[in-house]
Amino acid sequence: MPELRFWLLVLASLLTVASPAPAQETPDWLSRYHRAITSLSLPIERRYEQQIQTYGWQEAITAGEFVFRADGGWEANLTEGDHFYRLSSDGLVLVSEADRLGLYSEYSRRPARVAPHALIDLDADTTSYRVTAAETTSLGDNTVYHLHLAPTAGGPLRDLWLDPATALPRRATAHLAGVWGVADFTLDFQPVGTYWLPERSRTQIQMNFWVPVGFTRRTFAGSLDVGSLYREYRFGDSAPLPAVPAAQPQRALPAPASPDSSNSKILGNTLELSVSNQQARSPLAERIAQFNLNKPDLSDPLTRINIFMTLKMGSGQLLLYLFRFDSKQPLIPLEPATPQNDSIKLFGTNN
Repeated sequence: MPELRFWLLVLASLLTVASPAPAQETPDWLSRYHRAITSLSLPIERRYEQQIQTYGWQEAITAGEFVFRADGGWEANLTEGDHFYRLSSDGLVLVSEADRLGLYSEYSRRPARVAPHALIDLDADTTSYRVTAAETTSLGDNTVYHLHLAPTAGGPLRDLWLDPATALPRRATAHLAGVWGVADFTLDFQPVGTYWLPERSRTQIQMNFWVPVGFTRRTFAGSLDVGSLYREYRFGDSAPLPAVPAAQPQRALPAPASPDSSNSKILGNTLELSVSNQQARSPLAERIAQFNLNKPDLSDPLTRINIFMTLKMGSGQLLLYLFRFDSKQPLIPLEPATPQNDSIKLFGTNN
């Protein structure tokens, strides 16, 4: 018995030595991200260029320059095809895309001023999201830590690709839904000086909504794929934009590849989006292009609606222009009153 007890003790000691050491705990990346994003500072004044490509329901290539001032005001020059239009904080009223009554009310009174915008809060912590999977992967030339998120309080975020050194996002994806349909939003970030700012974005929208027209309805059902490239950031430059920008003819750009939600590798690829610097090849071509830019924007304000996105980053907010939606027909929710009869017509009668 003593001999048996001895060998049992030896066997137990061997098993103890051979047992693997507890795995080192995975860093709490979500908490690190929360601390990094909430302490992020945004530039008070910024100036940048933006290239926008729209496919699907409408197709267009738009080039713009934006200036945001310290007093909260901003202005933009945009060229879509051969049409130039100007936007400013004084000429638009931002209305939440979820405020249907507010949108209809503003549209009915001042259709050229209404500007729907969606808010995406980029903050995330363990009280609002659950990490369902995580792995180290590559995003372009960068090694990143990819977090797959499940919201526990209705948040929009779905994935984060975090920079290992700063825990700030190299890429974020969000899912939005409203009375207008659903959208998947992908945003790539880049360090610019001491700031962390958008580099490119992609918004894939599935429209599915209707508006009343008298006692019938107009249905909007279709897809929109909107890609943007942000470049040439400058800070501390709030000089007014020129009345008419220099003409820059553009070449057609290829449409982004159709997304495949079943293939997660798609998200690891950079959205290909290029900007043409092609200049006019002759004085005549330059004069024609300049003439086109000086033509008034004849688009009906009842059918062209500017769409924005607001990113909540730390204690500040970053306003981004998405695109100009072409409804192709007015979105009047009710038939307007007439001077002869201030009541809404019922079944075509004036009674």
